[in-house]
Order: sequence, then structure tokens, then C-alpha cells
Amino acid sequence: MDTDFAERRRHIRVYFNSLEEANCRFALEEQGTEIFTASVLDLSLGGMHLTVTGNNGFAVGDQLVLTDLIHSTGPVCNEQIPMVIRWVFNREALSRLYLGCQFLYLPEMSRCHIANLISVKLLESSTARLGVFTA
Repeated sequence: MDTDFAERRRHIRVYFNSLEEANCRFALEEQGTEIFTASVLDLSLGGMHLTVTGNNGFAVGDQLVLTDLIHSTGPVCNEQIPMVIRWVFNREALSRLYLGCQFLYLPEMSRCHIANLISVKLLESSTARLGVFTA
């Protein structure tokens, strides 16, 4: 299995500082009725890295529908966005499942909102690296 994802990435990726900073809700495309909640660990215009509690039987290739993306500052997007699971890592000791999801289609409004959040996170990160503090 080729695991050198860094060389294949095309989009800037931002990381979140805690499990509470960014969350999302999604459903399995074929079932659609059960809504799952996950913490977002990182995000790009190409997809997101999620973590869910427990092992819900998700597998590589499963089609998901993102219904809400929420940052600690407020809602980011609430359009239905189709995704596919590209990788799964089960951390049984922590009762957590990690999912790498790729957006299959990103509506323009959601693309703008996600791009804005990425810009804000990059600005925060560069400000912190420079040691710039605001009162």
C-alpha cells in the first residue's frame, strides 16, 4: 500500500488544536438515516481527517454525505457534500476510529466557506510562529 500521501496532496491542509475545535455530522450514503458526529483533525479543499468514537464498521470505499461542518467560531457549511473514505485506522486502545475522507464534489458556497476557514487557520498559525500577540 502506498502511504506517501504528502507527495500526492494538492491542497493546503490545516490542523485543529483539539477534538472540540471543529466537528462535523455525516451519514452513510446508502443508509442516510443515521447521523454520525465526528471531530475534524485536519481539513483541506480536497477532504478531511475525522475521528469517531467506537468502531462503526466504516471501510475504505464507503460513500458518506457530509451534512454539517462546524468550527468553534460557528457554522462553516451545511450543504450536503459527498465524500468517500480513502483510509481507515482503528485505534482500539482509545476506542477511536480515524477516517481519511476525500470530497467527491464541493459546492461553490461550501468551497468558499472552507477556504475562508483555512485562511483564518493559516493566519493564526503564522502569527503564532512569529510570536505576535494581540491584546
